[in-house]
Amino acid sequence: MKLKNWSFLLIILLVFYSSYGQKQEIDNQLYGTWNSIGYGQQLKISKKHATLYDTYESVCNLNTKLPVAYLEEFYNLTKLTKDSLQLEVGFTKYNFIRSQEAKPCTKNKNNPLSNFDALWQTFNENYAFFDLRTIDWKYIKRKYRKQLSKKSTDFELYKVLNEMISELNDGHASIEIPESLESQIDENNKDSDDLRKKVIYAINQKYITEHKTYNKGLINWGLVNDNVSYIQFNDFEDLANYNISNDLTTEQFADEYWEKADESVNYTKDVLVSFKEQMEIIYDDIKNTKSCIIDVRFNGGGFDQVGLEILSYFTNNKIMAFSKKARSGNGFTESQNIYIGPNGKNYKGSLYILTSPQTASASEIFVLASQSIENVITIGSNTEGILSDVLSKRLPNGWEYGLSNEVYLSVNGISYEKIGIPTNYDLDYVRDTKEFYNSLLLELKTKDRAIEKVIELSE
Repeated sequence: MKLKNWSFLLIILLVFYSSYGQKQEIDNQLYGTWNSIGYGQQLKISKKHATLYDTYESVCNLNTKLPVAYLEEFYNLTKLTKDSLQLEVGFTKYNFIRSQEAKPCTKNKNNPLSNFDALWQTFNENYAFFDLRTIDWKYIKRKYRKQLSKKSTDFELYKVLNEMISELNDGHASIEIPESLESQIDENNKDSDDLRKKVIYAINQKYITEHKTYNKGLINWGLVNDNVSYIQFNDFEDLANYNISNDLTTEQFADEYWEKADESVNYTKDVLVSFKEQMEIIYDDIKNTKSCIIDVRFNGGGFDQVGLEILSYFTNNKIMAFSKKARSGNGFTESQNIYIGPNGKNYKGSLYILTSPQTASASEIFVLASQSIENVITIGSNTEGILSDVLSKRLPNGWEYGLSNEVYLSVNGISYEKIGIPTNYDLDYVRDTKEFYNSLLLELKTKDRAIEKVIELSE
């Protein structure tokens, strides 16, 4: 899942600290209540607080309320008038109009049925892919709501909501397991994680010479031979450099990493600044090879900006990468064009990108954007097909959940949601997670077909 994980809700709240240091007249224009265009948000800004509400129908839930002193600059204020506000976070612009109501929206009740209705209605107003995924959302409501009452337990509520969301078969539509229920619910992901680690280790041992690594294997790189370099990006999120010892175990490293990340006032900035520095190092190691492999077959996502930063090393020109829009009522917000900008260091050889059904979210955005660059060949299988950012929400009881509300389109106007992005050379990887990793482990006893294909094409 993409972090497309650090939610729009939290990020949008992190934007306001710097605005309070601007001129008083701008401050005065910012104060008040703003309704988002799309996204189902209401934002109230005062001298002391920025308060974000999740809205649906005529009610709302409190999402987050933070004092101004805790808010960090994280935005470009691109438009501000008496009645309109536009904020740019990353490469996405979010538009608001001033509310004409004297008070913020009415708060919803908190009981199992009202929580169910809040989630169902939020999907009903914001989810972008009911037709694509052939879902009758009204039928889904009738099917699941009758399983609950005002006296249902938290476990019963979670079970019903999770099963209902699972009907969408969308990796970006989910509900977080509440802390109080973690001991009662088995996610059963450990087997897949172990298999993934074994596959990554086997590839690195078999193919990479002069092997180098960053953040305990989240990035691995080196040479396949004198002509072919290899970079394996296994994550686009946990990439901040907090100077943690590599002598720690993977688990110890992760614990210390997230302890430092939780203390950061701007984690996103930590990641992007650190990654820019790391890409300089990686580029210097691979720049003289004739072909470069970028392997995102095991990459479940993170920050879209990371993928665009990678591609800035493979173009000399500013080029359009894709467009995006969000559901708004019965239509969509205005489409936004997103670009790749060159950084002055242009790799001269051919670029080969390896993908699989485990290539998801932000790593799919990387693959989507790469279609605009010359000399790119993709090998593997269709990606997972979950390109939208995760629109994160809270229920009246405080539980967090997320959904897909955005449509990403290629420069040719194609949406790859659900179907995934196809490759130039299809290796027909199996889509089931465990079967995929087991099949690769078996394959690696002799050779990796994707890497071997690059070696063949590079000769």
